[in-house]
Amino acid sequence: MRTGRSNFGGGGRRRGSDGKKRNGNPIGTWLQNRRRAARTRDDGTLAVGTEAEAMQNLVRNRRHFSYPEAGFETPVEHSLLYAMIAHPERYPNRVIIDEINDEEFEAYLRVAGGDGTQTVSPAAAVSYAQLSALLSLSAEKNTSASSRHDGGGGEDGANPDVDAPSIGEVLCRRLLRTVTKYCDSNGLDRENEVREFLAPVERRCQQRNEKAALQQLLPAYGGYALSIVTGNPLPLLIGAAALTQPDKMAQENQNVVGFQGQGGRTADMERAGLLDEVDSD
Repeated sequence: MRTGRSNFGGGGRRRGSDGKKRNGNPIGTWLQNRRRAARTRDDGTLAVGTEAEAMQNLVRNRRHFSYPEAGFETPVEHSLLYAMIAHPERYPNRVIIDEINDEEFEAYLRVAGGDGTQTVSPAAAVSYAQLSALLSLSAEKNTSASSRHDGGGGEDGANPDVDAPSIGEVLCRRLLRTVTKYCDSNGLDRENEVREFLAPVERRCQQRNEKAALQQLLPAYGGYALSIVTGNPLPLLIGAAALTQPDKMAQENQNVVGFQGQGGRTADMERAGLLDEVDSD
């Protein structure tokens, strides 16, 4: 008797022309091979644990943020800070913020094989793509306001009426400072460069909004169609309930709007000096 076991790789196996067993579901096989490829090192061995997660993040970011073909000298996905941003539930807020303040973000600008000294086309040696990917991750994972104070007293809980800066706000400020420092060193236009840095973050947020909206609408459309076919209103009611669920993207959208505001202020040359003074305090 066949059991009710079900996995995406196939509920049964078939023998091919060579007599070897094959997975019964070709879609499941393709997905398994794709995941395996994302975790395969250059030497063909399979990465596991945190290394495997970093490699999968690298593949995803390369696709969504148009990484240069040569890659980067220092992949941000392998950094401790990236892991902290991706899993904020594992670390206290102040530990993540300290790591942000200690990080040397200039290292994540350098494209592999670039010397960073070109004066005609600096873009050939550097890219903001990794910084954009890191900020986009923060928009997705971190809350917009750090009203949560870590236990243990001290400055974190000294004034509960005033929220500390959020992880995303601190990160965005540091990344913008890195971008504008590079702009000023190479005589580039701040507004254009800040726009180039933030545009992929906004574009990725829009993609995630569209995906979330589709996931929310599909149950409603499916329930409507099933109710028409069966004459049973229950599927329609169940599908309609999906439309009343909280907006999963509200927090991320709020973060990105905040990043846009910080970017606009930073790009303003007349106010940039004041912002730098505030950041240094």
